[in-house]
Amino acid sequence: MTQLSASDAIPVTVPTKPGEPEAVFIGGVPRSGTTLMRTVLQKHSRIAIADENHFMGHMLPRLGVRHDLRRFGDLHDDANVRRFVAHLYGPFMEGSRLREVSPYWRWLTMRVPREEVEARILRGERSERGVFTALLRTYADRRSRAIYGEKTPAHVRWAGELLDWYPTARFIQMIRDPRAVYRSEVKRRRAHAVTFPYRYVVRVPLLLRAFCLAEVCWAWIDAVHRHRALTRAYPDRYRLVRFEDLVATPETEIPAICAFLGVPFVPRMLEQEVVSQGDRQGEAGFDAGAADRWRSQVTAGEIRWIARLLGARLDEMGYPRA
Repeated sequence: MTQLSASDAIPVTVPTKPGEPEAVFIGGVPRSGTTLMRTVLQKHSRIAIADENHFMGHMLPRLGVRHDLRRFGDLHDDANVRRFVAHLYGPFMEGSRLREVSPYWRWLTMRVPREEVEARILRGERSERGVFTALLRTYADRRSRAIYGEKTPAHVRWAGELLDWYPTARFIQMIRDPRAVYRSEVKRRRAHAVTFPYRYVVRVPLLLRAFCLAEVCWAWIDAVHRHRALTRAYPDRYRLVRFEDLVATPETEIPAICAFLGVPFVPRMLEQEVVSQGDRQGEAGFDAGAADRWRSQVTAGEIRWIARLLGARLDEMGYPRA
């Protein structure tokens, strides 16, 4: 594909077909299978799903990249656009005590010339939506795919705004047994506790477990609340996918997801390898055993606390309380 030079050449965009969505978004509670869903959709020849970017927001909305964007003023001023892009390729990549730089930005600054990003934003809609579109379109064009999208778990909190921004878009929320999410979150934070407050609470194992349990339950409650609202507001453009169903019966779940997205099922989407950083990472196929692996690593007391905090929400989402 043609690389940008000083002449501001931009790679050719593959057009969408009638009935296809302009964009596909994946969100949900972290550790719920959003990465797996991304790898499944990436196998489709029409879809390109960029990695986490936290453009809309993070756990704290003000940590979203669009809040950085607002600091640079009116985007109709070309100089402000150039200052923003210079920020992305410079100070922004240092991260902060609260947030590491999300994977998408590392991909962008390593693979795409700064001049191309400037040109795309300058030629597009001078708005937050326009900047986000330009960034996602950059990734899709690099893969010669028509449908762009991204996977940022926290973006489930802004799913309604995204669906309003893109009237033909689809949003997939992944959900998983909260005890499995909790088990995975504790394991992840033990191995990689570099931001606040994890680098402090990790020093006290019981405090880390209590913090992760509260964090997961809060996120799960919020996810269920948003599922209810999105189902009412966008019944044809929002879909909830249970991680357990995806790994147990991918041969039925994935064609159904394709039908929801308005694209034909592609058999190679079933050709996967385990992507979670866990017991079967790198093995071929879907890890159906991941659905119940938490049972040997979550204590009886923790199971009771999760059931107490989540209550009927577990029943609503189809998960047993014990």
